[in-house]
Amino acid sequence: MKKQKPDNLKGFNPFNQLPQEIIFTILDLLNSNPLDIKSFSLACKSFYAAESKHRTSLKPLRQEHLPSILSRYPNIAHLHLTRCSRVSDTCLSFVSHACASSLRSIDLSRTHLFSASGLLGLALNCNNLVEVDLSNATELKDSAMAAVSQAKNLEKLWLARCKSVTDLGVGCVAVGCRKLKSICLKWCLGVGDLGVGLLAVKCNHICYLDLSYLPITSKCLSPILKLQHLEDLVLEGCFGIDDDSLAVLKHGCNSLKSLDVSTCQNISHNGLSSLVSGAVGLQQLTLAHGSPVTSSLGDSLKKFSMLQSVKLDGCLISYDGLKTIGNWCPSLRELSLSKCSGVTDEGLSSIVTRHKDLRKLDITCCRKITDVSISRITNSCNSLTSLRMESCTLVSREAFVLIGQRCHLLEELDLTDNEIDDKGLKYISRCSQLSNLKLGICLNITDEGLIHIGRGCSKLLELDLYRSVEITDSGIIAIAQGCPGLEMINIAYCKDITDHSLLSLSKCSRLKTLESRGCSMITSLGLTAVAVGCKELTKLDVKKCPNIDDAGMLPLTHFSQNLRQINLSHSSVTDIGLLSLAGISCLQNITILHLKSLTPTGLAAVLLACGGLTKVKLQAEFKWLLPHRLIEHLEARGCTFQWRDKVLQVELDPKCWKLRLEDLMP
Repeated sequence: MKKQKPDNLKGFNPFNQLPQEIIFTILDLLNSNPLDIKSFSLACKSFYAAESKHRTSLKPLRQEHLPSILSRYPNIAHLHLTRCSRVSDTCLSFVSHACASSLRSIDLSRTHLFSASGLLGLALNCNNLVEVDLSNATELKDSAMAAVSQAKNLEKLWLARCKSVTDLGVGCVAVGCRKLKSICLKWCLGVGDLGVGLLAVKCNHICYLDLSYLPITSKCLSPILKLQHLEDLVLEGCFGIDDDSLAVLKHGCNSLKSLDVSTCQNISHNGLSSLVSGAVGLQQLTLAHGSPVTSSLGDSLKKFSMLQSVKLDGCLISYDGLKTIGNWCPSLRELSLSKCSGVTDEGLSSIVTRHKDLRKLDITCCRKITDVSISRITNSCNSLTSLRMESCTLVSREAFVLIGQRCHLLEELDLTDNEIDDKGLKYISRCSQLSNLKLGICLNITDEGLIHIGRGCSKLLELDLYRSVEITDSGIIAIAQGCPGLEMINIAYCKDITDHSLLSLSKCSRLKTLESRGCSMITSLGLTAVAVGCKELTKLDVKKCPNIDDAGMLPLTHFSQNLRQINLSHSSVTDIGLLSLAGISCLQNITILHLKSLTPTGLAAVLLACGGLTKVKLQAEFKWLLPHRLIEHLEARGCTFQWRDKVLQVELDPKCWKLRLEDLMP
């Protein structure tokens, strides 16, 4: 017989006696998993109330939910509205009153519809607002900047691609927001020397300044380089900047630590030599897609005693240039030579044998290097944590053994499109810290190699096996068992993968991204297992999986409530299956090309029912089959349509596909 509780214990909740500080500490530890926080808040009323007080950050899906959400969470300091395709001035007005004292940052970078009026309310009412992101708001004009200028405590402002803003608007910000420390004006094509100069004169605390692709000249550089706290300056794609412009650096900018002059074709070693006397504390230099790297350029930079990172992606590099870099006194920590033509074994070896403290090395598409370079890299740079070497096709299978033997601290390794085989993977499995491993288009690896990775790399979070066609279920099962924290896996076009792989992956409860397009043997049974076991799934690609049908959609609706992006093209899903997806409130991006059973009537019902959609990719024929008013209604709701007129293509054999790709390479 069940014992009755004493009368004095009825209604007693021991958790109510816990101090709030302890409960908040518990919530801090649960922050990595939203499902855990949700379970915690539903445990009892006191936990529900504590979680409401503890939460300081929100990322809602739709603006209509904001009133109820903000009434529950009174202490929101960081509001991310990037998932709301449209946010009205009325909505921003509500936010400005509900979060008047707590709001410190707001992100509107992927939303539209709001205007200067809504921004003015935020600026006037939220006195503690220090960060605003308005990137991609191409419709905003100078009046919006005048509104932003009323946020007197603003420290960070992001205006990337606000192409209608001019010098006048930036001038308003400069006058009103004197505490600015970071500002991004990338692609603000209406802003020139006048606006940038005003910022430099009025905002003395700026430490980060991004002027990428602005039509500026040397006129504004002088006041910029007088900023005493400037640490990061980005001048990418500023074609008006040349050697003469950089001459002003001779007058000094001792605080500068990072400079990006990539895609500035008019800057040579003569201009960069001005840096030597002016920016003695420079630590990071980006010269990607710029002038050729010669010995003269290397000589002009060798006096930087604190330089740690150099990025030369896409540059033409001579042997003398690499040799000069190798002779620099400082020891580089990061070197990026991605897609640089002219990189040879001799030149690369001259660098790595001198710069033995390298932590990150990118030699992507350096197609002239061979085993000699890999031997020198692994022998000299044992402390590497990141090595990217996609498409280094002259490196033989034997060289990859050296990576596993000598570079045990690797956390990121990109071997896409290389000749690595199972023996190489056996040795790479010794890199126990690996979290990101890319093995796409590696046609020599099999399950045997993956079994070694599963046994040795338990910290693996991301695995890319795109078109590595010799992989079967045995390899994927080994990965799923050995890497329980896996968050992303790409098994696209691994033709022998079946439901057994998906059943094993369903045990990886933190899996967020599953890309399995072209796996024709998987069915809705395997997809159901993933839906049930991987409740954090946010991205799913089952394109060209003909055995995925409506039976797989219902479990997704019930269990995958975090799903935001799905590709169902060339599957067997019908109107009924698509309509069931309306139950996933997070779903925003859907691609449904070449669905044979999709009808205009069913599609219309699906589009209306899925209220959170922001992007839909469809066959062009549906543009004329759907009612025009329906399309207008959905676009007004914030949905963007991408119409495609691609015909169904027959899949090539992977080896033929790779040979065709190589023929296109220079």
